[in-house]
Amino acid sequence: MINPVMVEATRGHYPELRFRGAAVVVDAMGQVIRSWGNIYEPVFGRSALKLIQVLPLIESGAADAYHLTSQEIALACASHYGEEAHVQALETWLQKLGKDERILECGIHQPLGGQKLKGLEKPSVLQNACSGKHLGFLTTALHRNERLEGYVLKDHPVQKRIEHVLSEMTGADFSHAPHGTDGCGIPAFAIPLFNIALGMARLADPSHLHYPRQKAIQRILEAVAAYPDMISGSEGFDTRLIKLTQGHILCKMGAGGVEVGIIPSLGLGIALKIDDGSGKAAEIAFLAILRSLGCLEEDVYELIGPRVPVLTHKGKTAGFLQPTHFTTLLPETGRH
Repeated sequence: MINPVMVEATRGHYPELRFRGAAVVVDAMGQVIRSWGNIYEPVFGRSALKLIQVLPLIESGAADAYHLTSQEIALACASHYGEEAHVQALETWLQKLGKDERILECGIHQPLGGQKLKGLEKPSVLQNACSGKHLGFLTTALHRNERLEGYVLKDHPVQKRIEHVLSEMTGADFSHAPHGTDGCGIPAFAIPLFNIALGMARLADPSHLHYPRQKAIQRILEAVAAYPDMISGSEGFDTRLIKLTQGHILCKMGAGGVEVGIIPSLGLGIALKIDDGSGKAAEIAFLAILRSLGCLEEDVYELIGPRVPVLTHKGKTAGFLQPTHFTTLLPETGRH
């Protein structure tokens, strides 16, 4: 199956670049509401899966044992921009653990969002976009008296728990899933886009899950809605969309052109993957899908920027990066 063109970059009025992708909207029972492209081809969910990966932090009792706040739980779900507020919150969390940043094995990279570092300052491990997730892993390991060294390895109890909860929530068979290593060093699994969306739908509507998990999910979603600034950054797509919808739509990017959405009021989960990995194209296509579902008000849609200008070197508009009419195509529907 050839995936549809979801986003195009025009020069003048003629398309110059085309971005193909696949997407699916499902409910918690696995009913496909709408879909585009091949939703059963395995893809790496990457950081879009953090909203599920945080569950053991809550369910193990570790979050309560270390008196974690909603802000810190939101950070455990984040791909943050390493802004001052993020670093300060992470430092406070480390103090609760009685540890310092040397316990983190996520590595160092330039902060997301393109913000400039002050003076000659070099980025720290706390500015790694995944440092909150890693602190969540370490908090759980400390609570269970597990070794901290090598917590990113596939055979460590931390990662075994993550693999188990991902399998439970997505319904995917992780024992035979293609896998590799994520940018932050943890195992990364490739599962069908349908299963990623199913995991998001079960977050949106956990009524069929056991009660402790329902409570854990409620706590996670409330934290993300209350602290959207923690999820990406002051100008980040996820942060802005959560803010503008007042938490009625929760979303999370993943590297490689992945975007997921949770719509609790409708009990729906969304998963989208742009073939060539364009994050900006993923955002634009995601907005188009939300609009087609009728859950994004027109003023919010326009405010967040569904069309991104293509500029000349003098800053003049030469075209636009914009959604195609893929959402008007006859979608595939049916039960998985």
